[in-house]
Amino acid sequence: MSHFGWVAGEKMIMEALAKERQGGVKVIGVFPILLPSRRGNAPMSNRHRVGDFLREWRAKMDPNLVPGFTAKFGPRNKPGLTQAEMAVLTGVTESWYRRLEAGGIANPKTDWLERIVRILDLNEAKRYTLFVYAKGQEPPPLYRPAAVIDPSTTAVIQGQPWPAYISDASWDMLKYNDLCVQNWPWVKYGINIMTWCLTYPEARLQLIDWEESWAKPMASQLRLVHESQPENRRLAEVVADIKKRDKVAARLLTDDLTSVTHPDGHRRWMYLPNRGEEEFEVIFRCFAPLSDRSQRMMFIMSPDYSPAS
Repeated sequence: MSHFGWVAGEKMIMEALAKERQGGVKVIGVFPILLPSRRGNAPMSNRHRVGDFLREWRAKMDPNLVPGFTAKFGPRNKPGLTQAEMAVLTGVTESWYRRLEAGGIANPKTDWLERIVRILDLNEAKRYTLFVYAKGQEPPPLYRPAAVIDPSTTAVIQGQPWPAYISDASWDMLKYNDLCVQNWPWVKYGINIMTWCLTYPEARLQLIDWEESWAKPMASQLRLVHESQPENRRLAEVVADIKKRDKVAARLLTDDLTSVTHPDGHRRWMYLPNRGEEEFEVIFRCFAPLSDRSQRMMFIMSPDYSPAS
């Protein structure tokens, strides 16, 4: 008699036990784990577990790591985010967020789960766990542009004493330094710069005077480049996605008359992680490599920066 060995997953267990009853095989052990499906809709028996994970993760989250949290909710000297705060930070009603933790949402939208990932600063394993228990499927792969950055250019970005990054013609992030991650943790998740700034709830929390100082000039840049590069399919995807995601951003892209071609020298204000409600002014310095002018190299500096500071 042959041995079937260790068996994982409900369907495989049932098939193995049926074969054992028929004779010819011997099941020597089972290992009943949750296997993600491609269809979505987590089984009701497993969906309630998502609340266990979310409660643990948000209880440990330091609110001060969320830029603009103090300005919105007031100072906090202990870890933990409430369900009401999670709802505001991820752009849903409190009752809808409560339903998620109670296992009452069969197939939550991927975009919303990704917002939770960013707010709670979940690593790859925890992101995977969230999607498996909330949706019954693996998370989608993070978008990574195919462009190759020369090592010397990477060294320039990494060597800056201020946040720095380089993006492509469609505003997809190609390289960034550690200070960039420190100030804007969302860059780790492969998010398009324009998509984040124009549509994500946490952008409106971090970026002070969001619509006038940030959204209008950025929408103008995006609109003008899109009109001048109709052959750029990736850029067309970004524009369409932004219009679909957010009504305000769609209005700015369609109707606003602001004319800005680049942010070089612009001064804007924002909140930073672990700095409470203190407001910071930054100045943008922008450059393009002569070998590929479609790339944008950005340095985000303090206006009063000096080598001795």
